[in-house]
Amino acid sequence: MSIKVKETVFLDEIEINQCLSISKKLFGYGYHSKKFFLQSNIIKIIALKNNEIVGFFTTQRINKKIIIDCIAIKYKWQKKKIGSLLTNYFFKNIVRNNEKVIAYAWKVNNKIAADKINVKFGLKKIKSLGKYWKRKCNKSFKCIQYHNSCKCECILYSN
Repeated sequence: MSIKVKETVFLDEIEINQCLSISKKLFGYGYHSKKFFLQSNIIKIIALKNNEIVGFFTTQRINKKIIIDCIAIKYKWQKKKIGSLLTNYFFKNIVRNNEKVIAYAWKVNNKIAADKINVKFGLKKIKSLGKYWKRKCNKSFKCIQYHNSCKCECILYSN
C-alpha cells in the first residue's frame, strides 16, 4: 500500500485544498477552513499516497491537554488502516508521557464512527455532551448529517 505518514505545521496551498476536499465530503462545507489549516498551533499529520493526501489528523495542545480535533480519511481509503497509521504516529511521536488526551466523536443514528479507533488506542468513552452543535448546526457550516434538525451527539473520550 506504501502510505507515507508525516507531521507538519505548515501545509502548502495544494495540500490545504486536498484536506478541505476530504473535510467537505466527510463533514460538510465549511466544517474546516483554509484559515484553520494555516494555524501554526494546529499539529497536522497527513497520510500520503503518491504525494496526494488521502487522510489527515489534526490536534492541538490546550491547557496541558492534547485534543484530537479530527481524523479524516477519504472514503475510498477508509477501512485500509490509514486512520490507525495516523493515530499510531500521534501516540508515538506527539503525545508526551502521561499527557491527558481528549477526543470528541460524533454519534449519528446510534453509531460513533471514531469509537473503534479511539478504543483501540486506549481512549475510553467518558460521557455524552449531547447535541453540542445544535445552535450552530447547518449555520456555521453545512453539515452533511443535517435533515430539518441537528442529528449529531458529541461523545467525549479520554485516557
